[in-house]
Amino acid sequence: MNMRHIVGCVSLVVLFLLAQGCQQLDDWRQSVQQRRGNRGGDPIPPVSAEQLVHYLNQQASRLRTLSYAEVRMTAREGDGLKGAISYTLRGRLAAAQPRYFHLTAQGGLAGGKVDLGSNDERFWIYLDAPGNKPLYVFATHADFAAGKVQLPGNLPFEPDWVLQALGLANYPTTAPYEAVRVDERARTYTLTWTTTTPSGQSVRKEIVFAVDTAVGSRPQVLRHTIRTPNGKIICFAEIKSAHTFPTGSVDPQSGHPHIVQCPHHVLLRWEEQKVEIDLRLEEARINQPWTAEQIRAEFTPRITTAVPINLAEARLPIPSAPRP
Repeated sequence: MNMRHIVGCVSLVVLFLLAQGCQQLDDWRQSVQQRRGNRGGDPIPPVSAEQLVHYLNQQASRLRTLSYAEVRMTAREGDGLKGAISYTLRGRLAAAQPRYFHLTAQGGLAGGKVDLGSNDERFWIYLDAPGNKPLYVFATHADFAAGKVQLPGNLPFEPDWVLQALGLANYPTTAPYEAVRVDERARTYTLTWTTTTPSGQSVRKEIVFAVDTAVGSRPQVLRHTIRTPNGKIICFAEIKSAHTFPTGSVDPQSGHPHIVQCPHHVLLRWEEQKVEIDLRLEEARINQPWTAEQIRAEFTPRITTAVPINLAEARLPIPSAPRP
């Protein structure tokens, strides 16, 4: 797998890592399940986009930190994925509000290292792939928001998407959300809206929720999809299974315990590049009491084996963005 494809794979991880998010299920039981149990044959009650956005934002107000002590990331490249090139990395992940994220991983005998993350000032990507010189790029959040940054592959990526996907950031209440789509057969709700990236690319985002209350390893959020304005899939993340944790608190109105889900198995796919990433996320921990000093230590890059490149000032030889 050459450097261009590794950059694409890692960018995919940045874009969709943990796209299932950490979802509080107590509000789901109140606003979505209403008069029904967990049986799949019961009628599906209506739900509004505002309710789903409120559900996502309320969980963000309760989830402070998330970490995985063991992350296994396998990237595959190829049409149909038969005889595809495969590359596996193992590492760890940590995240915290309001804007902190850090994934480090390395290969086995084949070598290779990845270090990508975000803090309150900047985000960064470091790649050390076998047979290639190490690459270390970064940008400030201010430059990115101003549209000054060109990311590898021109991907429709916002650094804050990672935190939103993890359940550590709020969704705007005034976004142009469409009416929630209900799939009676699949028993799902789909939240959809159109937005524009800082680079000026218009995209449609979708989040698919299970109607029935998720328990155990069953995920509540099933899929995140990014599409072109005419509906062509750019990339998606499918959540195969999840970790489920009680938060230790109880909703005062319903009496239901507050429950948090974090992804365990996520499948990522980038259609144009025919790249697939399989993520296995183990040893999850939530709401650890990190001090300010621990947060600074965890989310400050300490990379000394490559010269940093500011993406607001440099232009990499990267392929063009996928066409609608």
